[in-house]
Amino acid sequence: MAEGEFHVVARCPVCGIPAQAWLDEVPTADLSAESASDAIATSDIEIECETCGNVFPVTITAHLTGWEAHLTDDPKTKAEFEQLDYSYDQWLEDMEPEPHPRVIFNQAIGEWLGLLHAVGDKRSGAAGINRMLLVQLFSIIEAYLSDAVIKLAFEDRVVAKAMVEWHPDLKVEQVSLMTVASQPNLVRDVVVAQLRKKTQFHRFEFLNGMLRAAIGHHLLPNDKVKRDLILQSVQGRHHCVHRNGRDLDGKILDSVTVDYLSRLARCFMETVERLATAINEIEAKRPPPLSEDLLTIQW
Repeated sequence: MAEGEFHVVARCPVCGIPAQAWLDEVPTADLSAESASDAIATSDIEIECETCGNVFPVTITAHLTGWEAHLTDDPKTKAEFEQLDYSYDQWLEDMEPEPHPRVIFNQAIGEWLGLLHAVGDKRSGAAGINRMLLVQLFSIIEAYLSDAVIKLAFEDRVVAKAMVEWHPDLKVEQVSLMTVASQPNLVRDVVVAQLRKKTQFHRFEFLNGMLRAAIGHHLLPNDKVKRDLILQSVQGRHHCVHRNGRDLDGKILDSVTVDYLSRLARCFMETVERLATAINEIEAKRPPPLSEDLLTIQW
């Protein structure tokens, strides 16, 4: 059987409405067969029509060149078969870290402040436009933190190692010696992949702990009022993103005022300033790469 993610769509023979099924394995052709016809393999599945409730069988056929599907009781009626291909995500793995995260943050926050003053609703803390501005503000700070931390781990082996030692998932990661021997940048690449794919950069307490362990930097401000403002804003972000601005009781948020957004933005800007300064100090102490002249062997 071939494992993966497969999608089958067939028209219900009773009501004619398309019905679908998701599969995690399908038959595979026999590659050792002497002929293409002998290599064919089949399996039957059942699809339930969500429109009329009818359950009907579909046959999946594996050929040497791929798969096809048809109604089991009517082989002439073909069904759609698709193997999902996630290779479009490959660009993310091949992408170099953003070289100038601070510059981009400054540009983005400048435009955001312009929008806040131009379209922010100064009369209500429950206005939809203010909630949209809150979500966009989080996008800007999360993008900066993601780019800055990934760049730091990518360029500094000591930082990447410290992140592994602290991270609850990475520190128990197990790899074979063959993998280690064949991938000289394994630690760096695993850390960067973890940060890109599995890290939520609005988890400020988590990031605070990781950066404290990796570079001795406290991401969150020492001032309790500002720290509480940042941490409590995460719940507001969650309500806006996942509940269309309503809390767990269904009540619309009414605290997202222009003044609140301005104060939160200032806290985020100060957070970025402190982290960028810490990163600059680390980069200034880092030995410069060897020049081409020094790498050239003199005979």
